Parts: sequence; C-alpha cells; structure tokens
Amino acid sequence: MIGIENNQRGLTMKTTITLDNKTKEISIGLTKISGFYEELSLDSCSKWLYLDRLGDIDIPLLPDDHIIIHGGEKIVIGDIKKELGENPSIRNPICFKFNGNVIEEGIKKAKLNEKDICSLDTELNSVLLFVDLEDIADCLILKNSTLVIQEKDSYFTIPKGEDNSIDLEECAKKDRKPPKKQKSYKIKIDGKKYPVKKAEMTGVEILELAGKTYNDWSLNQKFHGGRRAPIGSEESVDFSKKGIERFETVRKQAQQGYCDKFFFTS
Repeated sequence: MIGIENNQRGLTMKTTITLDNKTKEISIGLTKISGFYEELSLDSCSKWLYLDRLGDIDIPLLPDDHIIIHGGEKIVIGDIKKELGENPSIRNPICFKFNGNVIEEGIKKAKLNEKDICSLDTELNSVLLFVDLEDIADCLILKNSTLVIQEKDSYFTIPKGEDNSIDLEECAKKDRKPPKKQKSYKIKIDGKKYPVKKAEMTGVEILELAGKTYNDWSLNQKFHGGRRAPIGSEESVDFSKKGIERFETVRKQAQQGYCDKFFFTS
C-alpha cells in the first residue's frame, strides 16, 4: 500500500512496513532506526531490532543506523547475537544504484558508512551524498551516517559547495543532476550567484532577484555545452533539471517604435 499526503514540508509519500508483527504506516525515504526503538519502548542493551531478509542473514538495526524505507520491510525484535556482530557479512551481495548505475559486484556487508558510499565516486574529491527518491524530494545523507543497504536503494553525489549549497553551475560543469525539490539552491545570473529558497522560479522571479523587470529585460537559460533557451515571464524553471549552468539577462530597447533590439549583459 502506497499513499500520498501533503504536510507542511510539501508532498510526502506513505507506505506500510511490518514492525514487530504489526502493520505500520510510514513515510517513504530516510528513517533513523532510533525512532522504532522509541516507539516500541525497546532498550537496545537487552534486545535488538533486525531487518528480516528472506533467504539471507537478518541485519541488526541499531539506534544510530539509518534505513531507506521503500515499503514492505519487515522489522522484528530479537535477542542480541554477539557472534553475528553489528554489521555482519551476508550470503548474497546487495546490488544497489549509485549515480545512475547498478553496482554489479554488490556489497558483502549489510551496512555502509556515508564515507564508504561517497568513495565510490572516482571523479569528484568533495561531494554531497543524496538518496534518489522517485516523485518526492531527494534526501541528503549527513556526514558519517551509517546506512543499512537494500537492493532498491539509489544514491547519487554532487559537487560540494562552500556552504554545502546546491550550486547549479558546479553541478552542470561536472555533468551531475541536482537533487530535486530542495529548500535551497544557488543560481548564477549575469556572473553573480544568488541563494534561492525555492525549487522552482518563474522568469519574472529570477529577473526580480537580479533587480530587473520583465518590461525592460528578457531572460535566457544557458545549459552546459553552450545551448541557450529563452524563458517566458511566467515560465517555471525547475532547478533540479540537469545541465542548467547559469542565467543571463537581455536588455530590451525599442527601436523606432516597431522592433526590439537586444543586448546581452553577461
């Protein structure tokens, strides 16, 4: 069962899992395991939670671990198995997606640290790690988080900005798709970068950000590789679209009352 609801943060997708043999409705996406311990009033010093994996070793879920909820997960209570350890080797390697490609060789440990996943990116030295979530906002993985890996997981990296911002120009230069539906991005207009607190803006709003009006100025969107596209006054620009490098304004000047002449300012 999957449902959709609106909350104060925006669109949220709901699904169900089994927690201690009971059906639980929960949001799809990144979840910290400590919430399950609190809900069950469970002391991790006496009992552990486990992710029940059919045909393989059950994975211990500790309070500081994180898991990506997709729906259908079965979480059970069990005795602490010291011989198993907190991060056991599994029988069948887990193949998950990273930067759009399946890690064919898979992983033989049940859990990975955020740093371990980032190290799979051999092109960039300093990155931010996100969970790729369909139809809802992608989720940032915090530094040093421990993740319980599942086959349905999909992660991607983008260049890390000076303030951990999502810099569209840097993403375009590195040919990376920015995460979708974020609360803030950094866009470049006529050579100057502006922080924005929206995932989308209209042409008018982008011009206003640069202190200009649509009566006197037009707006172009420049993509990585040199292609340009005009943006209409009420046209919405999705900042998660791959390849957006920067924006440039174009001065409108009436010429003898019947045609316009354009001048680039960038």
